[in-house]
Amino acid sequence: MIFSSLLLAGGLVQLGLAAYSVKDDYSGDKFFDMFSFNTFDDPTHGYVNYVDKATAEAADLFNVSNGVATFGVDHTNVASGRGRTSIRLTSNTQYTHGLIIVDLAHMPGSICGSWPAFWMTGPNWPNSGEIDIIEGVNSASSNQMTMHTSAGCSLANSDCQGNLGCSVKTNLQKTYGTDFNSNGGGVYATEWTSNSINIWFFGHGRYPPDVLGPNPNPGSWGNPTASFVGGSGCDIDQHFINNNIVFDTTFCGDWAGEVFSQDSTCSAVASSCQDYVQNHPEAFAESYWAVNSLKVYTDDGSPVQNNVQVSQPKGSPIAQPVIESSAPQPTQAVEVPKTPTEKPQRTHTHGEVFLSSETGLANLTIAAREADEKPELVQSSPVDADKASEAVQTKVKLGRHAAKHLHRHSHGIHHHS
Repeated sequence: MIFSSLLLAGGLVQLGLAAYSVKDDYSGDKFFDMFSFNTFDDPTHGYVNYVDKATAEAADLFNVSNGVATFGVDHTNVASGRGRTSIRLTSNTQYTHGLIIVDLAHMPGSICGSWPAFWMTGPNWPNSGEIDIIEGVNSASSNQMTMHTSAGCSLANSDCQGNLGCSVKTNLQKTYGTDFNSNGGGVYATEWTSNSINIWFFGHGRYPPDVLGPNPNPGSWGNPTASFVGGSGCDIDQHFINNNIVFDTTFCGDWAGEVFSQDSTCSAVASSCQDYVQNHPEAFAESYWAVNSLKVYTDDGSPVQNNVQVSQPKGSPIAQPVIESSAPQPTQAVEVPKTPTEKPQRTHTHGEVFLSSETGLANLTIAAREADEKPELVQSSPVDADKASEAVQTKVKLGRHAAKHLHRHSHGIHHHS
């Protein structure tokens, strides 16, 4: 792996410059065969009833239509017992390093009581690390990305140990929930190397030409939406290893439930989180995932051409990247003020964690975002528009977060490094 570094908002972002090729393709009819359906009690004390594949199938909880995998929660019945019926999927394969790209037509909406997430974690939590790629609660409209590790890892000037982790919540709209869905979905790409973990978000129709292709090149995508850079503060290979991919939608529990009354939208509809989730099934009709594609890429070791050119003369500081565009650089990252939708006690970091443009491209300005203009060198998604539309319109009849402090469960695991 060849690396290049660039300076943004007063800190260092490290991008891998190597050729990626598809290792595992979860897309289409094989999607649900590549995951296990977890049925254990939610370790974060959510009001949720995770069911097995046979139960979920009998209840029309999931389907694959026109290549799009759709799965949701019960939005018909008053909940009882452990809580509202839902699905938690854990990949049968574990990964160490790679490029994980998910193209979503829809994610669970910004619904009071809900806590959906797309993330990665390994056995013996938190010793194998946890990478939260998409996560939010209640009426949140923007995404929060978090790393959790064992002791001895500091990323973004913050200790990532255990429950607290080190997180960044973007101030960009359309990255999560209802706003994400109304914008037609989007793509999240996560590059995990020995040196850094970088996450990009690309809104619908604003994708780099190669992001959904056979050989994506993160080095050409500009600044990541969030970057967690290792080094003297954290040996990433020591703290992140053998992670599974997880999708889930839980309710209430240690985050959504704890801040429910602090959310002005949610406190107006019910006296408690559990009361709302239990007695208002109709509210959760939009609590479903629709996955156009999910692919895991590995680095074949071949160098690639990168259009973000970085100059670092020997003995001199890291230079600002030379971008082939006359557009101004993105505005500087800022520390995000605490809001009721943020995880309790989480610290919002700065320094090496950066907030970039909505599409993650370095040449997209704030003015362009407000005008809803598309940046140059970006093409529409290769996913057929009718296909995405059909996925969003598909209504499953029933349609997380694993232990932050308890042992993680894994079944039928295969290991990739």
